[in-house]
Amino acid sequence: MSFEILSGIRSPQDLHGLSDAQLVQLAAEVREALLTVVEDRAAHFSSNLGVVELCIALHLTFDFSKDRLIWDTGHQIYPHKLITGRFPQFSTIRRRGGLMGYPNPLESEYDLFVTGHAGSSVSTVLGMKAADDMLFNDGRRSVAVIGDGALPSGIVFEAMNNA
Repeated sequence: MSFEILSGIRSPQDLHGLSDAQLVQLAAEVREALLTVVEDRAAHFSSNLGVVELCIALHLTFDFSKDRLIWDTGHQIYPHKLITGRFPQFSTIRRRGGLMGYPNPLESEYDLFVTGHAGSSVSTVLGMKAADDMLFNDGRRSVAVIGDGALPSGIVFEAMNNA
């Protein structure tokens, strides 16, 4: 497969010029990139395949150069890395000196901090939202992507009590 659309994505803003058919093609290209790169190394595979359309939809709906996005399951971030312009380096993921297999603020402005799988996303976005409201009051939105594995975490329930 040629990565005709994916190779032209330098930032999430590039998604806005795509037709519905091109977005479907982009999702297929993201999956193909995952299959191609992840097959020869220890990496989290299925969790990334499961969030391709979600990732595209989030980046079409929100402006994460301003809004906040936290992936509770950090190893679910590969489609996000591709959509945020890291396709040229994607073959280096989880290799020494390459892209990290988790969010990494040193790689991209779209990775706010390193996350693993701790159930902390809801608390994190609540704190970010409170700080943004106090300091900026500029309408920033905060989004937590959290899955069923993290939902039973006590910290999630505490955060939801305050949401």
